[in-house]
Amino acid sequence: MAENVVPSGLTEKDEFLHPPTNENKWRESYYFNWVDLTNNISGFSTIGLLPNEKRREFVFLLFMKSKNETYYREPELLNYSNDVNEMLKDKRLIYRLVKPFKIWELNYVTRKFKFEIIFEARYPTYNFGVGTSSSWHQHFETSGNIRGKVKFQNGEQIVLNGYGQRDKSWGFRDWHQFEKWYAGHFQFKDWSATFREDYYGDNVALSGHTSNKNGNYPITKMKVDTITDSDQFKSPISAVYEFENNDGNTFHIKSKRISKRSYIRFVREFPGGYTELFEQMVIMEDVNTGEIGSGMMEHLRTSHIL
Repeated sequence: MAENVVPSGLTEKDEFLHPPTNENKWRESYYFNWVDLTNNISGFSTIGLLPNEKRREFVFLLFMKSKNETYYREPELLNYSNDVNEMLKDKRLIYRLVKPFKIWELNYVTRKFKFEIIFEARYPTYNFGVGTSSSWHQHFETSGNIRGKVKFQNGEQIVLNGYGQRDKSWGFRDWHQFEKWYAGHFQFKDWSATFREDYYGDNVALSGHTSNKNGNYPITKMKVDTITDSDQFKSPISAVYEFENNDGNTFHIKSKRISKRSYIRFVREFPGGYTELFEQMVIMEDVNTGEIGSGMMEHLRTSHIL
């Protein structure tokens, strides 16, 4: 039987685990985010597998009106398996592949509440392609509809509906080689977009696309203007994106954090400096039409200490 082929040249095998190469920092990761603007609930999660370092990374962030939930754990990986559902779970966080490139389930459980969502792709998967960034070998993304629930121990229940994004990457990963990067996910009723722009040395590498019911369209130009907060980290608080796709359409998007609390700062140190990654769940406005959307804005920057 012929293997199913999805748009962008990917096959169903790419939803599962790939044989690692021998680099110590080889990593295969799955990522999801979600925004429900009506309930003011957003967040993101990633699970990374580093078989050569014999560890996994579990990350879950949930931003709610009155509180945030943060979970970060790096358990030892003693028995690496090709079973994707077995590798993508621990005692709190579980990813389950239901239908390749179409449907995933996420569950997160604590003593206080249970979070469960179904991610269902709404546009074709887009393959960023081999070598589009120095921080992965391959990478693909999909915009999706989100539905689910937050069930609290006291019986309260919030029904979730909104939009989200998922991606998957595999290959050698090293944050510190970049001076900075910008990334974003844009979710509107009838279209979405995602991009990544890397700065390293004298090089700038842009990759990404817009999507609608007719397909995917690579982004050809991108300009990002950022406003930083007055906090001690000078963290990005809003951004303006002006970009163009290969279909000749131009876009002008303004974004701002959903709340002061709807972001996180990750820091990784290296000899001679550190790299910061800011990930924020945002409200977006399409300046051309006035439509309100949602999404994610991400900024990375590396500082060298003399």
